[in-house]
Amino acid sequence: METGRAQKIYKKRLKTEELLFAHIKQKMKLHKFTTTGIKNTNTEFKLYTIGHNLKRIYNEINKKNN
Repeated sequence: METGRAQKIYKKRLKTEELLFAHIKQKMKLHKFTTTGIKNTNTEFKLYTIGHNLKRIYNEINKKNN
């Protein structure tokens, strides 16, 4: 993380990936998974990301209509 290249990569990742996880954790209250096993937990996380994406699409449609 001390090199310039590593800092650029982290800056880009911060804008794209880290905000998604922070939003899901804080706004959607996913602090721990309710299922067990890798397959079930992966499915649960995918459902949260689908919900996040649907909410973004809904908000974009409402912006265009107003």
